[in-house]
Amino acid sequence: MRILSILLLSGAVVLVVGLAIAHGADSPIRVEDAWARQAPMMPSGGQMGGHMAGGTGAVYVTLRNAGAAPDALMSASSAAAEHVELHETIQDGQVMRMRPVVKLELPAGGVLAMKPGGYHIMLLNLKHALHAGEKVSITLTFEHAAPLTLDVPIR
Repeated sequence: MRILSILLLSGAVVLVVGLAIAHGADSPIRVEDAWARQAPMMPSGGQMGGHMAGGTGAVYVTLRNAGAAPDALMSASSAAAEHVELHETIQDGQVMRMRPVVKLELPAGGVLAMKPGGYHIMLLNLKHALHAGEKVSITLTFEHAAPLTLDVPIR
């Protein structure tokens, strides 16, 4: 009888773990064309060339919501930076400016394309420089879908 109880308990654990893994695999969010770069530094920043720790970087990615319900990218995180923010680029008179946003909407069946001059993910106060050919790990957190961790190539 004890062996039967252990087998039933083991089967329940395998079922629960399998469902948790399947939930992540069944995410309606699809990732395309992810890439990152270290932001060029301004002369006043004291880091000409833009390849020192402490600078900033940006991650660009296209997110496709294959689901029937809307979702939103709520935040991102990365061990490569002290802070990570969702940003948009806006025209302020004759000057282009970046500003943080609370979330980025992802409509049902829709696409959110992050690219230079538009929406992007800012890596602030980098812990190390971003070098072309390497990758940076970033985790995206959504309003409804399970978080996604990406290894993003640096260009």
